[in-house]
Amino acid sequence: MALLALCMPARSQNVIMTDRMSSGGFEPIPKELANDGVAYMAVYDFHDKRTQAELMVARSQSDVKASVKIDNSETASNYWQKSANGTDWEFDFSDNSDSGYEPTLLSFEYRDVDNSYYPTSKVMISQNLFNSDDKWEYIVADVDFLDTPDQGSESTKDDMTYRHITRIKVIKGFKIMNQDGTELAYCKMPDSEQNGQFTMELTGYYIAKIDGMLYMSTLELIGRKDDYRTEYHCGMYLINPKTSSVQAIGRVSTRMSVSSTDQAINVMVSDAKSGEKVSVTGMDGRLIGTAQASESLSFPRPDSGSGIYNITLQGANGTETLKVK
Repeated sequence: MALLALCMPARSQNVIMTDRMSSGGFEPIPKELANDGVAYMAVYDFHDKRTQAELMVARSQSDVKASVKIDNSETASNYWQKSANGTDWEFDFSDNSDSGYEPTLLSFEYRDVDNSYYPTSKVMISQNLFNSDDKWEYIVADVDFLDTPDQGSESTKDDMTYRHITRIKVIKGFKIMNQDGTELAYCKMPDSEQNGQFTMELTGYYIAKIDGMLYMSTLELIGRKDDYRTEYHCGMYLINPKTSSVQAIGRVSTRMSVSSTDQAINVMVSDAKSGEKVSVTGMDGRLIGTAQASESLSFPRPDSGSGIYNITLQGANGTETLKVK
């Protein structure tokens, strides 16, 4: 699958794969993403005890082109319930007294393959990427929670029954929004209500323009309600800038996670099995290294350092390949 290369969760000084913002900050907005061809700054800050964030497009403190308020989501915090009759349950107390809030803004790496343009900064907001009007657009996650009683946690004291609840954050989908707060498009996460699966996190996230269309890739942490096992899938989405519509076009299961530094290529394999091997090769086919699959592997980079490398996981059930710079 040609688009599988878009799944690579690479991290290096030159290629920044991003997840949701964990704190305030700012990033440049490339001039190519503004209608007037001028570079701006995207400034991100928390407000009102972190329940809300403000995203501004500005040249300076006195020159703000756009400002939007974005609701954050609560941090998932486990808690206890109590019941006088074992049927009607009510909240008792939380495991974490300060649950906090987390951003819903999705920042991403942008790649214009049509024009060989690869900016190195994160993109929080753009003016001409998702449509051609004069308003600024951004993407936010649609967050919900899955509350499940823990088996065997019930206990009785003074005629009251208590049980412990595990709360898991669930990403139901994501929205393309404009600066007026208008929802331009919504995309539901694939299989979010099938087979007891749900998306817990988007850990890698970027958009590439290919033949005038936008292909979005997300590395998704998928959980299962029945046994809490997790695995990574690579989600693929097609965004049509003419209509601002989003369509899920596929999800590929991946057990590999790859990170990159100037000195080494690091590979992590979830649920590694006996006989599985990981190999790293250059684009010219030259073998960089091979090792038994495990949760933590590190391959020293060749003296040349830069370049694109193929990371291959091979076992009895087939072969999985990612690329990293």
